Amino acid sequence: MRQMNQTTQPKEEFLLSKVRCVMVRQSCIAACIILWLASAVAAQPVSRSEWRREQFQKQHLQQLLNLRHELSELSRQCFEKGLAQAAKDVTEISLELTTTQQRPRLQSLVQLPVSTFLPPEEQLWRNRLHVIRQDKAQELYILARSALSKANLPSLAYELVLDVLKLAPDHKYARAVLGQRLFNDRARADDPTYVGEWVSPFEAEKRSGISPEVNHPQFGWIPASHVPRYEQGLRFWNGKWVSEQKEAELRRDFSNAWIIESEHFKVKTNASREEGVEISQKLEIFHDWLQTNFVGFFETPAALKARFDQIRVGRSNRRTAKPMEVHYYATRDEYDRRMQGKIPAGIVTNGFYWEQEKTCYLFRNPDGSGLSTAFHEATHQIFDLATIDDRLSAARKRRIELRQRRVTPWVMCENSNFWMLEGIACYMESFEINDGVISVGRPDYIRFVAAQQRLLRDNFFVPLQLLSSLGKESFQHHVNRPQLYSQGSGVAHFLLHYDNGAYRDAFVKLLAAAYRPDLRRVTEEPSLEKMTGVKFAVLDQQYREHMENLAIRVAAKR
Repeated sequence: MRQMNQTTQPKEEFLLSKVRCVMVRQSCIAACIILWLASAVAAQPVSRSEWRREQFQKQHLQQLLNLRHELSELSRQCFEKGLAQAAKDVTEISLELTTTQQRPRLQSLVQLPVSTFLPPEEQLWRNRLHVIRQDKAQELYILARSALSKANLPSLAYELVLDVLKLAPDHKYARAVLGQRLFNDRARADDPTYVGEWVSPFEAEKRSGISPEVNHPQFGWIPASHVPRYEQGLRFWNGKWVSEQKEAELRRDFSNAWIIESEHFKVKTNASREEGVEISQKLEIFHDWLQTNFVGFFETPAALKARFDQIRVGRSNRRTAKPMEVHYYATRDEYDRRMQGKIPAGIVTNGFYWEQEKTCYLFRNPDGSGLSTAFHEATHQIFDLATIDDRLSAARKRRIELRQRRVTPWVMCENSNFWMLEGIACYMESFEINDGVISVGRPDYIRFVAAQQRLLRDNFFVPLQLLSSLGKESFQHHVNRPQLYSQGSGVAHFLLHYDNGAYRDAFVKLLAAAYRPDLRRVTEEPSLEKMTGVKFAVLDQQYREHMENLAIRVAAKR
């Protein structure tokens, strides 16, 4: 073997020399990026909480350095054995795992073990790579638990769990934190390429039992045995099969509407089953995106700790929350009739989330704004229902502190910061899913263009200190209410995107403070200035700068 390696053909010699250059160059790049990140973490004086976060981030960075070192060593060993392609592959994997900030989308299928049919040397390096990834993933998981139990950092702990799955996609404890469990599809029992998949308890329940269901892309969850007839144009109604046209006629009455159930939503519609399924699917994607990108809002230390503890004692994850209800009407006329008594007369709306019924109301809108409105109202609904118990606790605590005779309902942003409730919902209207790729916040979306025009063309601007002082009543009855909606959309975009998201965490904390009041300070109003640590006057100037930059980008695309 050694002699054969010494007499490789010119093409392989070229590949070997190329691998040497790639290994050296990419290792240097990786080291520089990680060391730069480490220095950046330590650069700024911060609060006690931020100091704890930085200490864990340093440990995380050190673990990445250790991982890179072990993978570099494995790559070197492959290189010395003449396995040029293997050395290159390991180097590229090292770069992907240690320097890429974007996390790849999690795959549901369990990875297959290294094949015993591969050449012995390839089996050796692939098994070694697997062991390295598993070991480092377990170290990261331990760090995630410590970030939560010792430093009370749920957001960081959740991010570390996602990084665990980047290294080891089948880490069962990390999957359990995300609410997933291992599932084996009996229909694929004889498939040698299938060894299981990671699904939610809801999906596992649907796909199990005497009459397992499938999530059909057009019809949603239906029994697997029904699929052929559905695809032939038949529909199951009250125990018998009828034509598609007959079912549509029967379901025109909203009391007989289609009910599309998914993991987190129950969509009721008399428009069509297919439209209901599309809305359900898009809302599920939106819900999952929110859970991942606004983890600081959803994951309290207590909630995440409970999940870790359940995993430690071997309890299974079960869905306990009721699905959120969405009513989708075939026409605006029917929607308007249903909204009577819920919305003041004379106010025209394209959708509405009514807290009293915990339900989103939508309709088939010919102007094509249906999904953007759905994302707007679902933002209100998801945020509200995820935190409703916290506000009840805050109301009880306020009664004690203010010595009230009874508990009065907690009104969100009653006295300040109401702009952000509508601002974040308007921002989420820009959520788009194209060919499976998610985007949000594009500068030329109508809400953000309006924000640019209000400020730069109309010279309309309410200083952020004054805007923040507006509570629910003063905002909703303001003489310039439409302009305030536009500015609120722009301010949300500013806080989430300015300077590569410099204020993103602060904004999420401000939202959380409104929806989930701090029981130690129930009589205090949360402050944007305090959350960001930046004076309102500076934020005003930065907002203008951000709008000007967005306007330039929009003009460049025309």
